[in-house]
Amino acid sequence: MADYTSLPQHDQEEVGHAYEQPQKGAFLRKKSTLLLATAAIALLATSAYFLGASNELSSKKVHFEDTGISSSHFAEGLAKCKAIRDKSKHKYPAPESRSSNPRFVNGTAPTLFRNAYIFDGVSEAFKGDLLIDRGIIVQVGGEIKAPTDANVVDLKGHILTPGIVDMHSHFGVGSWPELDGTEDSNEMTQPLTPFIRSIDGFNPSDLAREWILSGGVTTSLILPGSGNIMGGEAYAVKLRKVDTLSTDDMLVEAGVDNKWRYMKMACGENPKRFYGGYLGRMPSTRLGEGWLLRNQFAKATELKRAQDDWCDAAEALPRFGRHRLQTPFPEDLQYESLVGILRDDVKLNIHCYETHDLEAMVRHSNEYKFKISAFHHGLDAYRVPEILKRAYKNVPTVATFAGKFGYKKEALQSSVNAPKTLADAGIPVAMKSDHPVLNSQHLVYEAAQAHHYGLSELLAIASVTSVPAKALGLDHRIGKIAVGYDADLAIWEKHPLALGAHPLQVYIDGVAQIKGVDPSKWSIQDEPQKFEKLPELVVPKESKDVCSERAETGVFKGIKKLFLNNSEQFSDEGDLVVVIDRGEVICTGHCQTEIVAMDKKNAPVYDLGGEGVVLPSLLSVGAPNLGLIEIAAEDSTGDGHHNLNPEVINAADGLKFGGLHMDEAYKAGILTAVTAPESEHVIQGVSVAFLTGAEHALSPKNAIVKEKVALHVKIGHQSKSTLFPTISSQIAFLRTSLEKSLTDVLLPTNEFSLAAHGKIPLVVEVDNRDEIIRLIQLKKDLERSGARIKVSLLSAVEAWTVAEHLAEADISVILRPYLCTPAQWTAQRCLPGAPLSNETGLSILYKAGVKVGLAAHEPEDVRQLSWIAGWARSDLGLKEKDAVGLVSWNLAEIVGLPTNSSGLVLYNGNPFEFGAKISAIIGGGKSGIQCNPRAF
Repeated sequence: MADYTSLPQHDQEEVGHAYEQPQKGAFLRKKSTLLLATAAIALLATSAYFLGASNELSSKKVHFEDTGISSSHFAEGLAKCKAIRDKSKHKYPAPESRSSNPRFVNGTAPTLFRNAYIFDGVSEAFKGDLLIDRGIIVQVGGEIKAPTDANVVDLKGHILTPGIVDMHSHFGVGSWPELDGTEDSNEMTQPLTPFIRSIDGFNPSDLAREWILSGGVTTSLILPGSGNIMGGEAYAVKLRKVDTLSTDDMLVEAGVDNKWRYMKMACGENPKRFYGGYLGRMPSTRLGEGWLLRNQFAKATELKRAQDDWCDAAEALPRFGRHRLQTPFPEDLQYESLVGILRDDVKLNIHCYETHDLEAMVRHSNEYKFKISAFHHGLDAYRVPEILKRAYKNVPTVATFAGKFGYKKEALQSSVNAPKTLADAGIPVAMKSDHPVLNSQHLVYEAAQAHHYGLSELLAIASVTSVPAKALGLDHRIGKIAVGYDADLAIWEKHPLALGAHPLQVYIDGVAQIKGVDPSKWSIQDEPQKFEKLPELVVPKESKDVCSERAETGVFKGIKKLFLNNSEQFSDEGDLVVVIDRGEVICTGHCQTEIVAMDKKNAPVYDLGGEGVVLPSLLSVGAPNLGLIEIAAEDSTGDGHHNLNPEVINAADGLKFGGLHMDEAYKAGILTAVTAPESEHVIQGVSVAFLTGAEHALSPKNAIVKEKVALHVKIGHQSKSTLFPTISSQIAFLRTSLEKSLTDVLLPTNEFSLAAHGKIPLVVEVDNRDEIIRLIQLKKDLERSGARIKVSLLSAVEAWTVAEHLAEADISVILRPYLCTPAQWTAQRCLPGAPLSNETGLSILYKAGVKVGLAAHEPEDVRQLSWIAGWARSDLGLKEKDAVGLVSWNLAEIVGLPTNSSGLVLYNGNPFEFGAKISAIIGGGKSGIQCNPRAF
């Protein structure tokens, strides 16, 4: 017999109704009624026996044990079972059925945009109006009648796009300025932390928020860092400031049940370098990473199986009576988020670079049956698109950079053609910032570069709008302009894929974000810019030596502009020429006499199609490590880092020719570079000027342009050391060393003596205003003592604040980078530029008459020098000749190099706009004529 005493007993409330007691004097039931009642009780008892005691008679095993868990706990478990088996989660009604945005700000009036060119994030642009109300888009296209209470904004032909979506940002967890007290990106105390959450460290008051949204970014996925194999949960936020200063109120899905969740993981170099390299613990290899990840997913799989078994058992209980399982619903907070991945409730984002790392994660996804939403960075992904397609039940998006490369081994194989290659293979491509690694304010610049290198206009815009929105599972609300979508919009000053483009205004949830904007002052725009394909270089076929090291003679025709030796020549007809004889440029311009002579020699004629532009060699000054270290994270690939030895070192002694960085610089028209040593000392050492295309220092093309260019010094927080723990000690050392140079203490050939007497420039890397002021005073003091010192500032973020004083003291400035950020405490006065500020640091220095040049911030950015100058030209309205000077002869004058070029660079169009490419290079350390060099 079954033991019914162990079954929970019903109380009246659980049965559902109470029975009334018989009234006094009630008529006794009939005998037949008693017999029926007796039979019913017997039948129930028999049924209970078979159900409770015999598993063989039931298709489902049923447990009647008195488990001790309460009815409320049992109900909670059932609710969780229902939730995990809910097939309607993350299924949304059609966007056009939406009547409002849950983030709508009460009191916000409707806004009607007239005369817009609309890029909706998925299709070709079209002209029309757009109406937003209650935080959503309610009407698109055609001529729309304005509601009586609407704000009407005439876009005057300007482009309207969806708000940009950055699916990889550390904004708010790696706040500006970067301080120990504000750094919350990585919980690097153990390699497996899937249970931590970026929301718990997110700072809504990060001053980067205003900068980022000014670039058109309206949504960011806030990820933990990439130091751990499993980094933790991420959250998607909108960048509209909320009065409550609440992180929860910033969430895209604020006010929505069943929000999407996101997870960050990482593979490859980062975890193994930190834990194995620094801490001496597992993982020290990719093998260890694989084991740790698989072991963690195995435990999560066990938990998921236990939950499913519990739910199956709970559902198998009889539907009548009071029956509960013995144990509560199985849970473990440590593995809860991983179980969410296995249940497809958490979108997995993986930092992963190389082919074998990507395949390992694909392999793990199939072993443990989880989807990968996106691979982030993924600089090798273009090499293995078919492997990506093997991922479990989903083709991952690749969220990547457009031009970053070579900063570590994983990034060495990167290609600028990757976005196009991936897109052509059917892989969704998103561009992202990794803010603050790249300032998310300029995320659209990544999309523009990808477009320059071949990604279509539509896919380039989609790469920062609809593609990342879909990867986040939010493509029913953001990333597109369509009825029912959130009113997150950007209005652009010019085509968003044009160099230097920035928004005029940004809307989030229908609320304008940039203060002080007056649309009545906007210019009238024609149709959006068309990115026409420029003519390719036509190479003579009759000569076998063209476009080779043996090409010693030739004529380039079809040239419209020449910018050489601080001068300009222009021809509407495009009939300017460049004449080369015996490997030397003998004439530029009209050159009638030389052309006749070349005709007699049957010299090959190269045709640039009438759109050609010729520049001198661009000059890189101050890009860290160019020619000294090939991979910054690998000490074996370069000269090394000088310690506190007081001896002044020469970069020429550690210079290495060849390598990817130098080759990419050459192919981008940077034929000459000036690099200083890396040192922990206040005194870095003496820089060297060299030709980037040379094979080695003894090559016959004078590879070393100048062995000792300038004495380089670092002042500021970044240069604090055991020997110089304070900025005051750094400046004191510099002062004392230069003062000794004015006496007989130091030899005339000593580097300090050379600098003090103006034989070589003194280049001081410094950012802070007050430190710059002290250097101005130091220069004046030394000059009163007889010095003839030539001081130039490098980096110089806050130099604009004392522009007039720098001009008066004849101190020049090399801005690095042109587009600064207030990331450092000592650089808080960085100007954001349009649309937040009318001026930039460069514009103020330029107007004050300070000699200014521009430098690349990282070695891999050197190949963007012409675009950096073009951006400055766009911001300042500079003449093209002046823009050339910022990256050529201005820099030559600042560091004391001859302004006559070490070679010529011939473009098939305007080098200060996307689309133009280098058609030929003459000089720069290589013999002959190099045609159509292309970035890797």
